[in-house]
Amino acid sequence: MGETLERGEVPIEILNDEDIYQRELTEIFGQAWVYVGHESEVPEPGDYRQRTIGEDPFVFVRDEHGKIRVLFNSCRHRGANICRAEKGNTTHFRCPYHGWTYQNTGDLVGVPQKGAGFDHLEAEEHGLREAPHVDTYNGLVFACIAPEAPSLEEYLGGATWYLDMYFDLIDMEVVGDPQRWVVDADWKTPTENFYGDNYHVPMGHKSAIDVGIGSETATGEEESKLYGIADCDGHAFSIYQIESEKPMFWGHPERVVETFNHDALDDDQYEVARKSGVTLGTIFPNLSFIFLGGRDDPNKDPVGTFCLRQWQPRGPGEMEAWNWILAPTDAPDEYKERVYEVGMSTFSAAGNFEPDDIGIWDGIDEAAGSVFAEQTEATTLFTMGRGENTAATVDDDWAGPGTAYANGGVTDENQLDFYRKWHETMTTEGAE
Repeated sequence: MGETLERGEVPIEILNDEDIYQRELTEIFGQAWVYVGHESEVPEPGDYRQRTIGEDPFVFVRDEHGKIRVLFNSCRHRGANICRAEKGNTTHFRCPYHGWTYQNTGDLVGVPQKGAGFDHLEAEEHGLREAPHVDTYNGLVFACIAPEAPSLEEYLGGATWYLDMYFDLIDMEVVGDPQRWVVDADWKTPTENFYGDNYHVPMGHKSAIDVGIGSETATGEEESKLYGIADCDGHAFSIYQIESEKPMFWGHPERVVETFNHDALDDDQYEVARKSGVTLGTIFPNLSFIFLGGRDDPNKDPVGTFCLRQWQPRGPGEMEAWNWILAPTDAPDEYKERVYEVGMSTFSAAGNFEPDDIGIWDGIDEAAGSVFAEQTEATTLFTMGRGENTAATVDDDWAGPGTAYANGGVTDENQLDFYRKWHETMTTEGAE
């Protein structure tokens, strides 16, 4: 695959192959830092949510001391799930099989008939297993289940420059529960899409744009310059910049912008944020986001809508899409409600944009799993922007990390970055 990547091609069969999928669970989700939730989802001691890393079950919980933990959802006795509710608040988790009981710290504190049958048991050695590495970056909680791992900040690398524009500048919180729905598509397809496939927007989302739903950049009300940010330590971003005297800040109105932490960024970051109409991107392996001045009615003003998207692997050619909607913590409640309404009507299972993509993606995996694709060694093509007269050129004056392509909608370098990172992570040294 290394050679095909150099040509700008990717074997389509990797999008629907059982052996490759099982290897991904071990080599990617078993090694990378994976997003598990936002701190605002567990604000109080005892608050918990069920989450997965790859397909592995965990409980994302704030323990009685206020520490965030990611506990393996498996009793140390017979392995049954100790937590079955999707969310809640509790001081203890009790296994439904034999009643072993654990504090929300993971400590084993109760064993029925311990004196009669388990007098030899050392309780302190049989607490719930935990993800060995858990860390937070500006409210985003990540975990890594590999025994050894780089620090989260080292893993994020240059991506922190861009994440700071959202989470340092704005204190944000999750509004409502994450929406979840099953999609007949491989998790890599939407991940790669959010690495920077802006080429699909005019065709794939034409109907929504034609009726005036979406951002001002999509509908043509504001002229913007699109920058595709590649070579950013395995992560990628797309940033639409609007040259206007009016501060853009992703469509947030002035009364909300006043609540921002305006001194939190350096001058270059702040200027990019001020001009931003839409930004999107992906943190490898499967956390994407989109931030835009969205709306669900062409006759209503846009609001700053931030959605975190996670593409959860559920089998070869199948995934669960998760979508969190976030709003500024210090915004009025009615504004947060409006952000939630717009987020649900645009990027959710029944939103104006989501079905457009899903209706296309499922056909990719049908072809990828076919006998003919295997027989012909079929590939997908990522060579946009490689011609002599390409409109996508590197902007050496871009202030942030990575390689910035002006006219980023006509280059595939962002998406190729995903597959380079995927290939690097999936292969051992010298292996193909």
